[in-house]
Amino acid sequence: MNQIFTILVLFFLVVSCNKKNEKTKILFIATNVNEMKNEPNGTYLIELAVPFNQFSKKNFDIDIVSPKGGEIPIYHSGDTATIVKSIIKNELFKSKTKNSLKPTEINPKEYLAVIIPGGYGQFWDTHKDDNILKIISEIYDYGGIIGTIGHGTATLINVKLKSGEYLVKDKTMTSFPTWNEKNIMKQSNFGKLLPYDMETELKSRGANLKVYNHQKKINYEIVDSENRLITASFANSGEFVANEILKLINETK
Repeated sequence: MNQIFTILVLFFLVVSCNKKNEKTKILFIATNVNEMKNEPNGTYLIELAVPFNQFSKKNFDIDIVSPKGGEIPIYHSGDTATIVKSIIKNELFKSKTKNSLKPTEINPKEYLAVIIPGGYGQFWDTHKDDNILKIISEIYDYGGIIGTIGHGTATLINVKLKSGEYLVKDKTMTSFPTWNEKNIMKQSNFGKLLPYDMETELKSRGANLKVYNHQKKINYEIVDSENRLITASFANSGEFVANEILKLINETK
């Protein structure tokens, strides 16, 4: 009888431990930079709110991490979509964006995927924060999926894997196009305010970069499923990136 009891206890302990080690979370990377040339900045609202909503609807646990933690700056350009208005009133969204975690509070083994929404702030803090870069690298090395939207891809330029190679090396991907930056992005003074050119840096690190073609209008949403990397050029691709990540999560279960 005692032997049966011992076996049952050991069984439940194993099951309990396995549950604790199950990956159940989605991690968003956010910037703490709140302005650029005296203009509001941070994370671009629609790029955070829309994918956040997609994962929330599927009942995933969601965390937001930033280099300093705490409330993250969010800006927008008059996002009037009904869905965005609804999300920003959501108590979970308000709580998570006001209380982002510090890198030291993150256990990379718990996360299924990393989402990096855009916003110019990513050019100044996340891409050179060693703790943020380590979190992204470890989640990927543990089998996690990486998704980036618009300028959020800037965070990936310095991420190195445990192999020592850049995460983006030999990955098929896209980024916010330099052509767009130089021709239509007044906020960045047409790219002159940015500390580096994203396309140039990604290519120099070995990325197989597919840039938005203005004539054919192709290659601005890319799924490199083999390498667990999903990238999109523009702010309106948050739902696409989230849904493609969900597909990969389901395929690997």
